[in-house]
Amino acid sequence: MSFFNKKKYDDEEQVYLPVKSISTQLPDQTLSEDVEDKLRAKNYKSRFHEASKVIVPLRVIAFILIFISLSYLIITQLRYIFFSTSYFELKEFQVTGNSTLSQDYIIKKSGIAPAQHIFSLDCEEVKQRLLNEPLIKDASVELQGLNTLKINITERHPFIYAKCGIAFYEVSEDGVIINTEGMGEKDLPIITGLKLEESTLGTSIAHNDDFYMAKSWVKTFDENILKQISEINFSKCQNPYIIMLTGEKIFPRNAEDFKNRYVFLRALLDNLRKNNVEPFYLDMRALNDIVIRPQKISQTNSENRGLTTGG
Repeated sequence: MSFFNKKKYDDEEQVYLPVKSISTQLPDQTLSEDVEDKLRAKNYKSRFHEASKVIVPLRVIAFILIFISLSYLIITQLRYIFFSTSYFELKEFQVTGNSTLSQDYIIKKSGIAPAQHIFSLDCEEVKQRLLNEPLIKDASVELQGLNTLKINITERHPFIYAKCGIAFYEVSEDGVIINTEGMGEKDLPIITGLKLEESTLGTSIAHNDDFYMAKSWVKTFDENILKQISEINFSKCQNPYIIMLTGEKIFPRNAEDFKNRYVFLRALLDNLRKNNVEPFYLDMRALNDIVIRPQKISQTNSENRGLTTGG
């Protein structure tokens, strides 16, 4: 062995031998209790952290399932309380404002079912059903408490008879036809000449010019005058005429002028009857005169074709 090789070998021995000797000579070391506790705590925390990654989602899922179960139970119970018990059913009706229509008829027209639940009640829909009845002008529907429905109505009343052929249509003041079955038995002003051939029950003629004029005339006359009038004809709206109960046909200048000269007209008619004169018509369209066209006159006046009197 050369010197250099021996040197190398010695160097290698010097490198490895000490390491081997040290490793074999390390004594057994025992950890203290504090260190072991810390290691156990650290290990526990690590395992708890790993377990929490699984537990948290499970807790969320469990909470959701419990929430769904409770919600279903609550909804089921509420549904039973609200829809399967009589606590929320209508039990009483209060109808006010009616004088012609009976309470039973109004409730029937409202379309409300017996013992109907308040949660299925639409007050606006009930109101619209009531307004489909021509005799009801307006209505209000409201729930009072849990079991009482209050219905207040405003009725329409006949204002005039509008004669259409042989039928007498009852028309309210706001122009709605509220009855077509009448025969003129009610004490109402009779209007003829209105074009109502296509009108039916419930039809509004408020925008009919002839009706507007007839309404104006009827409202101008007081009750004493209306009682002496058989009919007012508006077949020619600009030239209406009046037929009195005693049969005389009058062409008035206008409603107000007829009203103002009515007393004089009554006196004139009484005088004509006393003189056995039956007028075919009386024309009051002149400002201060009344022209009388006789239908039947006495022999003393047989040559006269017409009479004129001031008034």
